[in-house]
Amino acid sequence: MKKIAILQCSSDTNAATEALDVALSLASFDHPVQLILAGEAVNCLLNSPSKRYGMLELLDAEPIAISSESTINIDALPDSLDTVIISANELKQHLDQFDEVLHFS
Repeated sequence: MKKIAILQCSSDTNAATEALDVALSLASFDHPVQLILAGEAVNCLLNSPSKRYGMLELLDAEPIAISSESTINIDALPDSLDTVIISANELKQHLDQFDEVLHFS
């Protein structure tokens, strides 16, 4: 089965909802999927995190990957979410391990 990355680069509410919906849909069908928040999208978790992000862990999706050029305050992230931090320099290399990347911006 193909590994799919959902790359969200915008903090736009519609893009965030669509990216999360696709990730949850794929995970519910047991597809290997990881939601990756990059750039401005990181603000979705820091400012007003949706409880729906926690559903990814319940569906055995990969931890939410967070990539930003600025320093991320790990303590500001919701404790209930399984996350990993990827530097902006490592993002391209991280994406190379997936068969498909769906980009939301």
